[in-house]
Amino acid sequence: MKARQTEMAPEPGSVLPAEVELLLAGHLGPDAAPEMFALADVHPSGRFGQAWAAVGGRRLAIADFNAAEGPRVSVTPLDKDVELEIVAGAGSSRFRVIRQGRLAEELRFSCRQGKRFSRLLHSAQRLSRGERAVAAGEAAAPAEEALCRKCGRLIPEWADTCPRCLHRRRILWRLMGYALRRKRLLYVGFGSAMAAAALDLLPPKLTQLLINNVLMPSDHRRTEWLWPLIGAMAAIIGVRVCLQHLRLNRLAQLGEYITHDLRTQAFAHLQKMSLAYFSKKPTGHLISRITQDTERLWDFVAFGIVEVVLSAVMVVGIAAILFAAEPALALLTMLPIPLSVAVTYFHVRAMRAMLRRLWAKWSGMTGVIGDVIPGVRVVKAFTQEEREIARFDGKSAAVLDDSVRVHREWTMYWPKLSLLLNLGTFAIWAYAAPRVLNRRFELGTFVMFLGYVWMFYGPVEHLGMMNRMFQRAVTSAHRVFALLDAPPTVYTKPAAARGRRVAGGIRFENVSFSYDGVKRVLQDIDLVVEPGRVIGLAGPSGGGKTTMINLVCRFYDPVEGRITIDGIDLRDWDLHDLRSQIGVVLQEPYLFQGTVAENIGYGRPGATMDQIIEAARAANAHDFIVGFPDGYDTTVGERGQTVSGGERQRLSIARAVLNNPRILILDEATSSVDSKTEMKIQEAIDRLVRGRTTIAIAHRLSTLRRADRLVILDKGKLVEQGSHDELMAADGMYAGLHKTQAQLHALFAV
Repeated sequence: MKARQTEMAPEPGSVLPAEVELLLAGHLGPDAAPEMFALADVHPSGRFGQAWAAVGGRRLAIADFNAAEGPRVSVTPLDKDVELEIVAGAGSSRFRVIRQGRLAEELRFSCRQGKRFSRLLHSAQRLSRGERAVAAGEAAAPAEEALCRKCGRLIPEWADTCPRCLHRRRILWRLMGYALRRKRLLYVGFGSAMAAAALDLLPPKLTQLLINNVLMPSDHRRTEWLWPLIGAMAAIIGVRVCLQHLRLNRLAQLGEYITHDLRTQAFAHLQKMSLAYFSKKPTGHLISRITQDTERLWDFVAFGIVEVVLSAVMVVGIAAILFAAEPALALLTMLPIPLSVAVTYFHVRAMRAMLRRLWAKWSGMTGVIGDVIPGVRVVKAFTQEEREIARFDGKSAAVLDDSVRVHREWTMYWPKLSLLLNLGTFAIWAYAAPRVLNRRFELGTFVMFLGYVWMFYGPVEHLGMMNRMFQRAVTSAHRVFALLDAPPTVYTKPAAARGRRVAGGIRFENVSFSYDGVKRVLQDIDLVVEPGRVIGLAGPSGGGKTTMINLVCRFYDPVEGRITIDGIDLRDWDLHDLRSQIGVVLQEPYLFQGTVAENIGYGRPGATMDQIIEAARAANAHDFIVGFPDGYDTTVGERGQTVSGGERQRLSIARAVLNNPRILILDEATSSVDSKTEMKIQEAIDRLVRGRTTIAIAHRLSTLRRADRLVILDKGKLVEQGSHDELMAADGMYAGLHKTQAQLHALFAV
């Protein structure tokens, strides 16, 4: 066997030909060998072609042999202006080189070369990250794992795990684990189904006895069997109906319970995920997983799995009966089965790929819905309704096209399977009917055999029909389990102490942070905030102010360094204890669909009405709340759109007041309101910050004058800190920003 393997030709594209290596020599840089290469074996016209792409020496070289005039070599430096991507297709895929937003090169390759191009892309992206880090004066960040460890292909952006390496049996067993949580429903439903299936095997045998021993004239005719046989048939029908009702009722309940368990578990796990996860996943994508995918599993678990098991049991049981009765006829019955298996195998492969593409298109469509509905005010403000309708129509049309392909494949498969099975029935008729006429075969036995044959082919057809439901259910289960298996990057350590009370001392120790692993948003921040002090964060946009408060709230963890509260690393705090003692007032406060009282008491569900009113008074919100038609029971619209921006802000402050935080975060709390409203909000904030450690962000520098200390950030670095007077005397960045704002105010006043 080993000798045969050594004689086999290497896989096309797995070895770089000597003439190609010679052609690329010198183009990848001095003494640079190809680190990874791949063969583009499809010509732009769709015919077979030959073009090689190689990565090495922080360059991408392409040797194109498709031109009639001879090979052409192009070289692209892997710098910050270059983007590489793979556009997956059905028959072939495309490897694209985009430079400064324009398509520079495009290579087409077959599915056979997909693995090597995935590795080539991964290698090029790793080198490109290094170049970008060097250009920014930073250390190269390690590349995020984007290749499947099993098949080596690039994992699509829409997937959490490789969809090509789906362990369908493992997913099925895991899904069954949810069914075993409701053992009584499962056992009663499944037992009823098995008992009903066993009863289904009796009518053909009773029909044989009725015809051969009662209806057909013979010396052994038993007319006294007539009514007992009729009574037996009636009893079978009655018991079977009761069993079917019991089966449907119990399994339907089981399916609903499983859907509920998956839905609630997925939503609960989603609450544990960090903000980094939500920034990478479109809202519509996550909603689709929790709602549509879990609902799609209901029908499969409640009926699909049981039907598959019953069909398999029926096929085996009926086959045994047929071979015991007439081996020759049983062999004729089995003739279509191998062909049916082959047709089903190729159908499964085609459906699997089609459903995977359909799922990706469906996620894109739901992504548009999740994007447009929250931003409907912007859409209407810029009169872009027609544009969004056209965008959704395009996504929906893509879903329609793939859905039509799925149904076309399905509707072509079903007649093929039906034809094969009917050919088996025809063969039985052709073989047995003449023998019945020649009295070499009993009529009752022939009728019984036909009854069992139809019962045999029915489950075989049903297994073919169940394949589509199985593929869709496995795909949905994979999506749900991928969500459940995604580990949170920010979590409470098992050894974290619970019940700690925050005093409010905050310290940044050489803290650096990056969202994408390449660009440092914060660099070597050293800062000490004493308990009870008010710290103002200011500086140009993009300086890292919001990132600092995100780290204090531990929405993210630092890449380097550490942050401590009261001398304890944030990663050693219990997340619930930590965040329950931090109050956040955002520039754009978020209100939930519900009453005013429910929104104020959101952070403290057990608060009494008196406590809610007291918090509203402290936030200067009580006066406008009692002016609402229903007062504190007034329902605010989704995201609080039925109240003004200033009112939303004061409700947000009331929510923070009620929670009584030890650390207060103010992110541009007065930036988007008028002067009168700003005065009321500022009065509420002045009451709120007393005795609390406060970090306030404001672009309107006049609001930070009363801060104990100002911290000025620029491009992720702490460039200045001190009081207002000290920074103005230093005549640095803060003084420049302050003078610019004073000039703008004077201009607006004129």
